Amino acid sequence: MRRLFLLSLFVLTLFGAQAQPKWGTWSVVPHVGVSFANLTNDAIHTTDDRISHSQTRIGFSGGADVYYQLTDKLALSGGVAYTQAGCNFKDIPADLNAKYGTVFHNAYYNLGYVDVPLLAHIYISKDLALSIGCQPSFLTKATSHTEMQDYETDGKGGIKYDKNEVSEGDVKHWYKKTAFAIPVGISYEYENVMLTARYNFGLSNVYGHDLGDSKNRIITVSVGYKFNL
Repeated sequence: MRRLFLLSLFVLTLFGAQAQPKWGTWSVVPHVGVSFANLTNDAIHTTDDRISHSQTRIGFSGGADVYYQLTDKLALSGGVAYTQAGCNFKDIPADLNAKYGTVFHNAYYNLGYVDVPLLAHIYISKDLALSIGCQPSFLTKATSHTEMQDYETDGKGGIKYDKNEVSEGDVKHWYKKTAFAIPVGISYEYENVMLTARYNFGLSNVYGHDLGDSKNRIITVSVGYKFNL
């Protein structure tokens, strides 16, 4: 995920040829984009003592930010956005060396947050800005999905699968209602179109009731349009 964020940062730094924003002005930027989310230190243990580790889950992100141009080099913003988070889990295939076991596949946690990012934007070159701030997030949904199949092998390379079992449901009670993160990002504006990449570094454990110690790691890449007020 960090490589993706660094690639976005590199692409955006290749641009820069517009006039500097005028200080003392307000603007609104609605935006839509994609999220690349994961949960740290998260894994699922299967019945045959194998482990499926978490990996990136792609989702939707969208919202709006209000900007105040404090000086020609510094802007402040506050916003509201909906971001899909959570993670996928790696598939666990059949082990042909075992007499029996469980195939584990298509598993994920699907989380939804309402984010409230509060950011400072430092302009380093024309309409190119770096941003940093703080972000409380409020959990709106949490669901889980897993699929499993028990199997037996015959020792000769053959395998027999049982019926595929699907388990899914609401797991919002697993998670804390709020999460906190430090968002860092980069944005580029051209003709009022704003391209933004942010990396949300989660600070708080998302789980409640001692279920685990995992934090959000989310990259959002979005495009928005700046309406000057």
